[in-house]
Amino acid sequence: MKLNELNNRVNDIISGQNGDYAYWIETEDGHIEYQADEVFPAASLIKIPILIEAFRQTEAGQIDLASRISLKQEVRVGGAGVLQLFSDESAVTVADILTLMITVSDNMAANIMIEKTGMVRINALLAELGCSQTLLQRKLMDFEAVKEGKNNYTSARDVILQLKEIDRGGRLKAKSKQAIMNILQNQQFRYKLPAYMDEEKITIANKTGELEGVEHDAGIFTFKREKLFAVVLTKSLPSEEEGRQALALIGKVLNDYMLSYQKN
Repeated sequence: MKLNELNNRVNDIISGQNGDYAYWIETEDGHIEYQADEVFPAASLIKIPILIEAFRQTEAGQIDLASRISLKQEVRVGGAGVLQLFSDESAVTVADILTLMITVSDNMAANIMIEKTGMVRINALLAELGCSQTLLQRKLMDFEAVKEGKNNYTSARDVILQLKEIDRGGRLKAKSKQAIMNILQNQQFRYKLPAYMDEEKITIANKTGELEGVEHDAGIFTFKREKLFAVVLTKSLPSEEEGRQALALIGKVLNDYMLSYQKN
C-alpha cells in the first residue's frame, strides 16, 4: 500500500463520521495530516509530556524513581485509575505511579506527577519541543478549574512531536527512552487504534484519551524495523462508541499499510 492510498482510506473513514477529527500519520515514506494544527481538548494525552518531563528530571537527579510517595496526603480523584482505591497507608514508588498514569490512565497518578514535576516545567518542555498548541493548565478531574475556563489542550502535530521526542529526540538518554517505551507498550487500553492490529507482528506503544464527546489515541507502531507514528484526535462526537469504532477502523488501515510495507 502506498502513502496516497493510506491517505484515501483514512479520509474515507473520517468522511462518514459525525464530529470533528484531526490526524497526523507519519511513515518511512512521509506523512499525511488533516487539521493537524486544530486545537482539541487534550484529555489524557496530556499525560505524555508529564511522562517525558518526569524522566528528564530523573536524569537530572531531581526525581528518584525508586522513592515512595505516601498516598495518605494525596488528594483522591475519580475517573480512570486504581490509586484512588489504595489505602491511606499505601506508599507507591514514583516508577509505579508513572506506569499507572499511562497503562491504566490513572488520574490520581497524573496529579501526583504534575505536583512533583511542576506544571510550569511541563509547559516549558512543551515549548522547547515546539508544541505551540499544547497547554497544561489544570490537574485532572479539577472541575473548579474547568468552571474558571482552565483546560488542557493539544493538536495532532504536537502529539507527534512528543512521540518523536520519545523515539528519537535528544533530550533523553537511551535508557530513559526505552523505559518510556516499555511503559507505553504495556498500555491496557487497546480498543481504539490497536483494536484490529496484528499484535504478533506489530509492536504497539500507545496512549489513549477520552472525555465526553472526545476519543483520542496516539502511538508508535513498529513492524520489523519500520516505525509508524500516528495520532487521531476527535471532539464534538455525538457518540463516543462511534468515535472508538472509527479509530479502530483507522487502526486497521494502519495495520494493513504496515504489513504490506516494503522499503524501496
